Amino acid sequence: MSLSLFKVKQTYFEKLFTSSSTSNTDINSSSNATNSANKKIPKVLLLDNITTSIISLSYTQSQLLSNDIILIELIENHKQLSTMKHLECIVYINPNSTSIKHLLEEMKSPHFRKYHVFFNNVAGKNDIEQLAVADEYETVDRVLEIFQDYYILNDELYLNNSLSIAKSVNPVVEQAKSLTSLLLALKKSPIIKYESNSIDLKKLSSELLYIINSNSNNNLFDDLNQRSDTPPVLLLLDRKNDPITPLLTPWTYQSMIHEFLTIDKNVVTLPDNQVILSQQDDSFYNESMYLNYGDLTNKFQKYVEQYKTETKQSSIDNLKSQNLAELKKTLTKFPEYKKISVNILTHLNLISGIDEQISKQQLWDIGELQQTIICDLDNQSDIRNKMIQVLENKAISTVNKIKLVLLYSYKFHNPTDLSLFISKLENETVAAPLLTQTQLELIKKFSTLFKSHDLAFGSNQDQQDQHRNRQGLSNLFTNRKVNINNLFNRNNANHSGNENVYLSYTPRLNQILTNLIKPDTASQGSNPHPNLSTLYPEVVKSQYGDTSTDAIQDLIIYFQGGVTYEELRLVHEFNQTGNKKYNIIIGSDEMLNSNQWLTKMYQMISKSNKSDQSIDGDDFGISSQDRQAQLREIL
Repeated sequence: MSLSLFKVKQTYFEKLFTSSSTSNTDINSSSNATNSANKKIPKVLLLDNITTSIISLSYTQSQLLSNDIILIELIENHKQLSTMKHLECIVYINPNSTSIKHLLEEMKSPHFRKYHVFFNNVAGKNDIEQLAVADEYETVDRVLEIFQDYYILNDELYLNNSLSIAKSVNPVVEQAKSLTSLLLALKKSPIIKYESNSIDLKKLSSELLYIINSNSNNNLFDDLNQRSDTPPVLLLLDRKNDPITPLLTPWTYQSMIHEFLTIDKNVVTLPDNQVILSQQDDSFYNESMYLNYGDLTNKFQKYVEQYKTETKQSSIDNLKSQNLAELKKTLTKFPEYKKISVNILTHLNLISGIDEQISKQQLWDIGELQQTIICDLDNQSDIRNKMIQVLENKAISTVNKIKLVLLYSYKFHNPTDLSLFISKLENETVAAPLLTQTQLELIKKFSTLFKSHDLAFGSNQDQQDQHRNRQGLSNLFTNRKVNINNLFNRNNANHSGNENVYLSYTPRLNQILTNLIKPDTASQGSNPHPNLSTLYPEVVKSQYGDTSTDAIQDLIIYFQGGVTYEELRLVHEFNQTGNKKYNIIIGSDEMLNSNQWLTKMYQMISKSNKSDQSIDGDDFGISSQDRQAQLREIL
């Protein structure tokens, strides 16, 4: 199957709820099965704390009701359930020890007539045997494994359960199990590629290899790639190798929502209500999620004007002049008009919230300077002067100043300038609040903790064009009215090929994907991916051999340590421009915005202080020699 997470979601919905209505343990009772299909049987859904989030994110309440789910309960509360022998029960749980324990207790004293048991990942043989023993009343109709131990946020984006993994005794194993579940859902047995300088990824890739090879014995990974001419690839990346992308202010719709309002599993909490962002159910969001701010405002204005035009035709005066057939046709559109008006109000609130934060934080200026620093759009001396102007502006928040200082220190490595910037941040006449000790240590250690990489900013010619054509840099801190359309007009001949200053930066992921998917454009040599190590599961070796130089068709990316919506946008653009030659999805353990990334880095600093040593391999800052020594020990 293609790498469509929405298809996975739909397939498992049908397995969980549609097929449960027609299942029957007696294969000879075809007439009973037919009657069961025709007669809808109300059911109870028993979940655990892991599958509750998966179900709520993937399926709506109306979908569940339409499939006869009349009650949803947590399996941990099974002792408080009322006995309802007229109902059937769908059990959907993670096969962890706690949930299995509750399930066995429920089977010994069943509250319902029949049970359809589903595990959202591979269940152990011992768990199945214990379930068979506990089913004294023979109420279990069937036991199935479906592979959904992750969150599906949209068609190209998944997320594993970071809280569950963090609480685990062995987080690496839990991460590997979640990724294994995804691979089985997609029916892919991949080559594993990971960044060689990451001890964490070395551990994770080894665990994945072990799971895939050990599960080949029970045929879980056999024949998964039958329809693929080339082996799929699982690409493991470490956030530490690109600390810059999460620091920058984004300028596309979905990314800005998360940056300024925060998206938590597709839910945005506003002061007066909660908004659910759905790529499938909200056509405006689906069409606008990757648009820059200028194109977004134009599209929203057209959306509103279209609504006004259509509803004007349905005004009272127009209704009076219509014949009965036209009147009936118009009236049937009223529910749709109501839905559109609610949707318009939703996006108006989101866009207004974004606009308010941009103005409040002076982000037209800050964002432009961020891009100028990291993309070499001006000389260091001029950038330094602009930095001083920002740091002496008390109206700009300390957090935004810290982001700029981190970018500058990463780019230029100038201790003298850094000392000057720190003195500004410690001056109470221009900084409020003052730096905390953790923030100060992060600034001092940032450029050494995160070694500079060859970030992909485009060709030298592109950068020269950007420098020549950038708009507003000379007047960066003058009072000006920002023309959004000029800033973001993709067709403006005065802009370079990289569009405009606000969209100059390209995440490091772009170069990695280009090298993988288009090896002919990458550097020539025996190893086109010198920073990636490769592991071949036995089932892949037997089908394709232990070397593969063919173009990649299916690529599954996992970012350990967090991923951004801008990197998702990049993946989407690759998929759109690939003419279906390849399919890419991306996932992580966390969706990051700039403040969340800062918080993670503060935690790293605090952890290093507690251990009274520099940050180790698990946290980011070991030297190249130390990394190599540790890798040799593992190998």
